Amino acid sequence: MYYKMKTNTYKTVSNFGCRKYSGDVNPVSYCVGNTIGQRFLNGGDSVSIGQHSRPCQLFMSQYCSDNWDSECEVASKNRETHFPNNAEGCLDSGASFCGSLTAGEDLIRNTAKRKYLVKMHNAVKKYEPFDPNVSSSPMITYWESDTCSSSNCGIVPEYSVDPKDIDEDIVMNKILDKPMIAMEVLINIYNTMKRKETLTGLQNTRLGSFYNKHPYFKQKGGL
Repeated sequence: MYYKMKTNTYKTVSNFGCRKYSGDVNPVSYCVGNTIGQRFLNGGDSVSIGQHSRPCQLFMSQYCSDNWDSECEVASKNRETHFPNNAEGCLDSGASFCGSLTAGEDLIRNTAKRKYLVKMHNAVKKYEPFDPNVSSSPMITYWESDTCSSSNCGIVPEYSVDPKDIDEDIVMNKILDKPMIAMEVLINIYNTMKRKETLTGLQNTRLGSFYNKHPYFKQKGGL
């Protein structure tokens, strides 16, 4: 008597259970707010992957650079100052901005550095799952140096903006309300657009007015 071999019907981890993107694996539910409800919804990971963690800071900067919505607005109001900007390596950095901003301002800063980036020099983009315990977890991205062992060594970002819609840009308006949030981004945008001879396109914009009035940029010729 012969028996037909049954083929393997075991599911892989990535195919086990529902693959639909739901609140259970929605990073925003981990990263905005700090409530008992979040802990019930997300379990123990809501503590290790909470609003001040590196995964949340990286994810929210990506999320908010694509579309600043009500969740981003709520997160930007976070006045907590006891947690480092892990997205920029502030835990191991002595940079002047580290520790001087609120968690909400860190979000604005991190978002700006994503939103206005046009090119990253001497670096490679890295990917990792937001939550390694969830097979369908979205990926978060970050940059690492390709010239030396230190994560930020030699990395040179290049930032620019589109003059046509910059006045309606919520992130830029938040920065211009308090330039110290991302002053080096403003400097980089200025230098990049001046080098590419597109700076005069900012005439009659709020950003252009800032460049014409701020002492640092006035001494460089403004627009």
